[in-house]
Amino acid sequence: MAKTQVALRALRYGHFPADIFDEYAWDMMLHMYIAHLRKQVMYVDNIVNLTSKNKMIGDRWISHLAAEDMVEIDKECIHLFNKALDKMEEYHEHALELIA
Repeated sequence: MAKTQVALRALRYGHFPADIFDEYAWDMMLHMYIAHLRKQVMYVDNIVNLTSKNKMIGDRWISHLAAEDMVEIDKECIHLFNKALDKMEEYHEHALELIA
């Protein structure tokens, strides 16, 4: 299991910029990806509450993800750009191959 975890972490770096792997940013992306798969709307306040619990930290990571063209904010809603969705799909496909 430990080898799989290390391999999965290494796999992330092949798909995403390394600086988003602060757990807040990665968790935000995972929650937005799950919301997308469930066809649910994700709100900025929800994503902050689900991840950092601190609005200032959450807003900083949202701004960083937006600057990396990973997310789009539309009023109070936030979602992953198609580019980020494609990368999440690809990452999870490779992750499943590793653990299968």
